[in-house]
Amino acid sequence: MKRELIKISEFQRRKWGENGTPLCAQAIRNHLRNRKIPGERVGNIWYVDWAAYQRLTGNSLVDMVLKGVA
Repeated sequence: MKRELIKISEFQRRKWGENGTPLCAQAIRNHLRNRKIPGERVGNIWYVDWAAYQRLTGNSLVDMVLKGVA
């Protein structure tokens, strides 16, 4: 699987657009820590895995099966 790690600011721009109201960076970091959004921490900077995020379906069971956890 190909990974595309992007910074939180780029994730906010891609998901909510230029005129949208995105979650704050701290909320996104919390989602990354709690594994609600796929990504990882490199050094002190958090990155969102955009390719994995786009594969999410919204159904947690289906997402776990597709990810290979279940």
